[in-house]
Amino acid sequence: MRLKPVVFTVLLTVAFAYYVYIPLPDAIQEPWKLMLLDAGFRATMHLVREEMFSILVHGFEGVMPGVKVSDITFAGIPVRVYEPPAGGEGHLRRGLMFYHGGGWALGSAKKGSYDAINRMVSDELNTVVVSVEYRLYPEVHFPVPYLDCLAAAKHFLSPEVLAKYAIDPERVGVSGDSAGGNLAAAVAQEVNTNN
Repeated sequence: MRLKPVVFTVLLTVAFAYYVYIPLPDAIQEPWKLMLLDAGFRATMHLVREEMFSILVHGFEGVMPGVKVSDITFAGIPVRVYEPPAGGEGHLRRGLMFYHGGGWALGSAKKGSYDAINRMVSDELNTVVVSVEYRLYPEVHFPVPYLDCLAAAKHFLSPEVLAKYAIDPERVGVSGDSAGGNLAAAVAQEVNTNN
């Protein structure tokens, strides 16, 4: 009977080693540290998949049923527009451009926590949020993601679009996380320089 725990331990050790091991160049010092770090990141990604965030999104849809979500294009760039519930007639609303993170290679603001956060921001701050689906690496290279975000922002700032969504042109901002924060800063600088 003592054989079962030993077999289980050996199998668990082999499975762990198989999961952790990745081939690395010989020049890397202490490769086991890099392997463990990589395994930790991969394990985290497995635990926090998009499916888990979909529960969060559906929860926000229930809490914020008045937020209208539209998938359209601005200057040929796919965007998702979040419009807060109608109210405060005669008052202009805020506008916010949002650029998702992902190292210019991953991600979509239409899924998971980004979608949930944009719904919440739109509802709680009475803000029209425009989330930009800029093109990603490896299909495109720098500066294409930046140019996509800039084109969408310029379209959003046009008087026709601001009027359509009842946005105060003096209360428009840009935001993003990680790589999206970099894009937001670059777009804000370019728009301020040319105005």
